Amino acid sequence: MIALGEQHIRDLHTGAIFTACMINPDWAHEQMDRVLIQLREGGSPLHLCSPEELEPEGLVVAVGYVSNGLPPSDLRPVGDEFTRSLQILQDSLDRPIAGVMPLAAGGLNALVPPLAAMQFGVPVVDADPMGRVFPLVNQTVFTLAKLPAGPIAAAGATGEVAFLQVEDPVRVDRLLRALAGVYGGWAATASYPMSAETLARYGVRKSLSKLIAIGSILGSNNDSDAKYEALRRSVGVKLSLRARVSDLAWFARGTLPGQTARPSSVALVEETNGRIVQLMVQNEVVILLVDGAIRASVPDVITMLHAHDGSPATIEDLWVGNMIDIVVMHADAAWYSPEGIELAGPKAFGGLGLDV
Repeated sequence: MIALGEQHIRDLHTGAIFTACMINPDWAHEQMDRVLIQLREGGSPLHLCSPEELEPEGLVVAVGYVSNGLPPSDLRPVGDEFTRSLQILQDSLDRPIAGVMPLAAGGLNALVPPLAAMQFGVPVVDADPMGRVFPLVNQTVFTLAKLPAGPIAAAGATGEVAFLQVEDPVRVDRLLRALAGVYGGWAATASYPMSAETLARYGVRKSLSKLIAIGSILGSNNDSDAKYEALRRSVGVKLSLRARVSDLAWFARGTLPGQTARPSSVALVEETNGRIVQLMVQNEVVILLVDGAIRASVPDVITMLHAHDGSPATIEDLWVGNMIDIVVMHADAAWYSPEGIELAGPKAFGGLGLDV
């Protein structure tokens, strides 16, 4: 069990932004600040542990924000939403919660467990349901393992808490997104309750410590080349290329429930040899093409860095004339099975107009 300090949280934030390639990173910045304030105020200690360090039957719960499919609203959290969700789930199950994990290992939701853990007096568990970020609650390795997503508790900023006695992950996703719309755009959820033993068997392991390690590399004073080499050694980056944004386009095609209504395409020109690079974007970078050939696609993690210093870039940095570095990493092995590709491969996103 590792005691987490301020630098760990800053590194976690950097790694979370890198992995998610977010549309809007402001909420993640704010969540990091809440965690740092809680640490400085000296409340409950903050620890990161493996599932094996808990009792085998200890209850672990995933915590994370679920939106109504639109960008984050202006309605900000009060601060006790996840505590209320965890409490109602614990009371309903009549089992004490032993630890919390992120709903996704990247973006805003990677930063939710530290604050929830300190508020609830439990450790953060170094595992998660995705090993990266996917837009839908049912796109998890637990769905692949046919584990239930519920029961679930969901709280809003205005005081309501809902308890959903539902297990099917697809139904969970649709119900939570409808509830998020009623709450004002988002819901603070506690889901996928399971024993530590079950999590150890089916979850994506060491996902948070991986983000912290990535953040430590990208936050260093090393130059870009040294950072990329360190990423190749530590997390297996399999492709990187530098390109300048040349054109942006938005599609009018319909998308699946819970996903952005405006999938887009970004054209770039590679810096070294002038090859045409294209990014297909829908909630995240879904497909990378070079001269019309697909070089990477979900479930690969396709993300970006600022070319000048190797710091994480976001979707907002895709403006004409900007130079970025595109980086590709493998996801957890479970996502490359036929079932994993069906659940979270390119066709699962829809609206991009590519037969992949």
